Amino acid sequence: MNFLHPSGRASIVLLFLLLLSRWIMAQETPTDRPNVLWITCEDISPYLGSYGFAQAHTPNLDKLAKRAIQFSNAYANAPVCAVARATILSGMYASTTGTHQMRTRVQLPEQIPAYPKILREAGYYCTNNSKKDYNSNFINDPELWDESSNEAHYKNRAADQPFFAVFNLTVTHESQLSKQRIDHYVENEMIPEKPRIDPADIQLPPYHPDLPEIREDWARFHDLITLMDSQVGDLLQELEDAGLTENTIVFFYSDHGGQLSRSKRYIYNVGTQVPMMVHLPDKWKHLSSVSAGEVDGSLVSFVDLAPTLLSITGNEIPAIMQGKSFLGKDSEKSPEFVHFFRDRMAERYDFSRAVTDGKYYFIRNFMPHRPRGRDSRYGYQVQANWRAYEAAHEEGKTDEVQSQFYEPKPVVQFFDTKNDPWQVTNLVDQAALEIRMEKLSKELDRWMVKTRDVGLIPEPMFHELAGAEKKYATLYEFAQSKDYPIRKILKAAKTATVESTENLLPYLKDKNPIIRYWGAYGIFLNPDQSDVLQNSLKAMVREDESAANRIMAAQALGLCGDPEAAFEAIMKEANVTDNGYVLLQALNAFQYSHTDDRLSLDHWKAFKEKEFVSGDPGSDLGYPQRIIDDAIALFPERRKVY
Repeated sequence: MNFLHPSGRASIVLLFLLLLSRWIMAQETPTDRPNVLWITCEDISPYLGSYGFAQAHTPNLDKLAKRAIQFSNAYANAPVCAVARATILSGMYASTTGTHQMRTRVQLPEQIPAYPKILREAGYYCTNNSKKDYNSNFINDPELWDESSNEAHYKNRAADQPFFAVFNLTVTHESQLSKQRIDHYVENEMIPEKPRIDPADIQLPPYHPDLPEIREDWARFHDLITLMDSQVGDLLQELEDAGLTENTIVFFYSDHGGQLSRSKRYIYNVGTQVPMMVHLPDKWKHLSSVSAGEVDGSLVSFVDLAPTLLSITGNEIPAIMQGKSFLGKDSEKSPEFVHFFRDRMAERYDFSRAVTDGKYYFIRNFMPHRPRGRDSRYGYQVQANWRAYEAAHEEGKTDEVQSQFYEPKPVVQFFDTKNDPWQVTNLVDQAALEIRMEKLSKELDRWMVKTRDVGLIPEPMFHELAGAEKKYATLYEFAQSKDYPIRKILKAAKTATVESTENLLPYLKDKNPIIRYWGAYGIFLNPDQSDVLQNSLKAMVREDESAANRIMAAQALGLCGDPEAAFEAIMKEANVTDNGYVLLQALNAFQYSHTDDRLSLDHWKAFKEKEFVSGDPGSDLGYPQRIIDDAIALFPERRKVY
């Protein structure tokens, strides 16, 4: 018998429907989405116990690896922090967006995504503790993070609000290997007074000479990795104490490889391959087909991180993103290749691209004249191993492999990373590998064209091609247009490194300024002292509309028989410019035109007093000033300036 009045039964039905609707909504609310904790460290390759590195002492990360997916082929797409982070932030290659030069300040158009903005719009509380190296206007974007400081923490979110939190551990950064920092860590009992590993027992890579300073730095580097490991343990324990472990996905990775000489900043495996592991709690283990504690051999790279993050949090992946999700509802098949880029490193220009299939590693050096070891002087300032390495080379105490670091680069390098993990044996001339090498070479070209790689554009030309009052407001928009014929430009850049002067002369008169640049660079690599060549270069110095091209032509002219005219032309550009990047190119050009011995101390002091247009990136970064200050301090010992 039903004792309820019809109106009562109706009320119960309505109540049931209301509760049901609230239950359904609860399944879709932020409280049922995973939290995400990103723990990043700096400047380490996979030097962890879980990766089989025999001299590691990393108990917390080894413990995490037993309940995480460990990626054995994870890579930073660039071997330096700001460029790598620019790629992570947008899910787009820095070489596409124009954020590929180290510590540039590129304006990005609104369509370039940034994953924290997407997560915040979806209701996530996003914190960054605390590095913001994005190489773009995103650095100061107030909408990027809920909190970004060394106090930023997920605990400050609203009740039941999901969080995405980055904690960036800096103790393994190259700067921490300075004597001052090591003394600080010892005094505060953060690392032992004597290195945990006897420096005499360190297994040196073959590219490092056997020197006390190098052994000591390697040993202390491992102490810093162990210190970082303890900090990871603290963050994981904090998560456990807050009762959040079962609903939080944890990522751990390094921002690139490194950190001693010939690793960080260099496009070798030791500069790009990183440790990476992802812990999925039982509730979220369905997001991967790989079980906890297993090793995943898929190729993953930093361009994939933003799409993966959006996939696991249930957000749509913007079509403009170039990476592939490797977890979650939108996960894709492992790519066949990973691609890499290296451009200006601080005050020194360079341009290399690379691709790997996980075993073979192909590098094309578009500026082979630039020795690796004559790069940014920062490493020499903070680490003894850099200074000792350079001194040993200059004293003739380095072998053939070790000396490569201070010599011009081959145009093409090809390595078997499984049998030669340190990448010291170039296999470019091995006929048996010719087919594989050609496949990677074509893949690299395909990728550069498809992604519209802006590394082909000389940086001092950026402001001439794009800007507030130009046809294209940003470099990205210019590069996506028909005014950037990338196939033709790539052909010119490759031709510049291999062809004779005769085949390069037509490039000097091409209507495209970027092609004219590569024509002049090719002549610089292949100089002769003919009147035809000198007259062509002098005409370019007089008439070319681009400062970058006038300087490049003058640099070539210095090697083609008229260093006096070259010096005067470069000096004119250095004196009249109000753009920091043009000055930076000019200061570099003095050296490689072999005209820098004409610079007096007064010249260098005058350069130091230069002022740049308001907001110009070159003046903000101070890279010209770094060259100038070194030159003044060490004058007249030019060798040490470079």
